[in-house]
Amino acid sequence: MSYPEKPRSNWWYLAPILAGVIGGLIAYFVLRNDDPVKGKTCVCISITVGFGFIGGVISYFILRKDNHSRAKLFLYTGIILGILGIVLGFIIEPTDILDPGFNVNI
Repeated sequence: MSYPEKPRSNWWYLAPILAGVIGGLIAYFVLRNDDPVKGKTCVCISITVGFGFIGGVISYFILRKDNHSRAKLFLYTGIILGILGIVLGFIIEPTDILDPGFNVNI
């Protein structure tokens, strides 16, 4: 059954940003009949923000047929988030936070 597309608010993009993957899925199921591209975009936002580079690649394959320019945006965003995570991992160095005198005897 084909539903007529209705313009939906751009405020829906906040759901996956604020609630993560759950918010993206809720937005998708609400928007899938009225505005399918916006619904898929909400899922892609939650995946990309949650998983970085791998999420960007997954989002690219979800959106590549519906909106190619938006798919490339998610791919590049995922690459940037992945690199940022690696750089922050080297800067923060979680081994410095751990107590060096803590030993586990087995």
